[in-house]
Amino acid sequence: MEPRQPNASAPGSGPGFGFPFPPPRRAPLLGQDNLDLLKALFLGVFATALVYEVFPLPFIEDRRILVIFENWVSETIVGMSLWSLFVLLFKWLGFSRERTALRAFTAPGTAALFHGGIHPRNAGALAAELRDHLTRAKVRRFADAVLFRRVDRILHHVRSVPGKSGINELLDYQAQIDLKRLDSSYTVLNVFLWAIPILGFIGTVLGIAQAVNEFASFIQTTDGGVQFNAQMRTALAGVTNGLGIAFNTTFIALVLVIPIMVLASVLQKSEEELLLAVEEFCLEELVPRMSFVAGADVVAETFEAHLHRIQQLSQTWLGQFEPLVRSLSLQVDMIRHQMSGIQPLIQEFTDRLIESGAKPGGPRDPDPS
Repeated sequence: MEPRQPNASAPGSGPGFGFPFPPPRRAPLLGQDNLDLLKALFLGVFATALVYEVFPLPFIEDRRILVIFENWVSETIVGMSLWSLFVLLFKWLGFSRERTALRAFTAPGTAALFHGGIHPRNAGALAAELRDHLTRAKVRRFADAVLFRRVDRILHHVRSVPGKSGINELLDYQAQIDLKRLDSSYTVLNVFLWAIPILGFIGTVLGIAQAVNEFASFIQTTDGGVQFNAQMRTALAGVTNGLGIAFNTTFIALVLVIPIMVLASVLQKSEEELLLAVEEFCLEELVPRMSFVAGADVVAETFEAHLHRIQQLSQTWLGQFEPLVRSLSLQVDMIRHQMSGIQPLIQEFTDRLIESGAKPGGPRDPDPS
């Protein structure tokens, strides 16, 4: 029986295994977090324009409320707060997709795919079947889900690890990567949570500086005459306006940053719990169903591949030595033919020597006496 030659040219397959894993997706030049950040910026600017130009500030008649928002520092604080809220909105949508993917994996139909066990020989077919099942289940963007990436990576590397210990190490590395990715996704949001109160303090400093300048200008320009009361009222109006800016910016910054901080903390905690649920699923549903007994089949298949290679090399060497053997055979035949032609001559020469020695007048031995 001729040994089967492994298909080493299959895409995404290891040497000599031939399981057609789908090629890994290339990471986009601009990550999903950065895209969400840009979309949140656009929506934040648009929403800020709506608040200040369309709704609701133009329809508010209470002057005490309008004073809080009528300066550039407050506008910046409102814009950055809306930007942060839209970032949280996109992160919540991503968290909802992750939770949907987790529910899809824990559903009976998906869990049944792993009931037959995970072996090195069926890993490729199982990965393709999992993709097809999630596609038929209409799970949106399941390829970007943390759980799918982790399961898909395990199925891709199950043939190259020595055993379950290697799988556990791979799961630990992937858990660290996902946790670092989660922490890095909150970097910009943490900057916003730091910058919004700082902007409020900046408004406080600017307001106090404006109030001090107004009072200093009153002291320098007052003449103490009849217009003193009017000048005093004007100066006090400028001072109170500056102090109003100082306190209003701090007030609006603190009021807006608190809900953003609470929502960010709740969402981050929820995402961390989801990562823990992903790790629990891998440890409870995947690792116990893995069997590396089929690794003997892999060894046998590799042995067959090497044996086939040795046979090919033997045939190649035999093909290279065949002309030399044929040439030597021809030379031996020529020498045999030449020897068959020389043999009668040697026989004739030997017969003549014997005949010449037997004649009477032939040479005799000298008389010893």
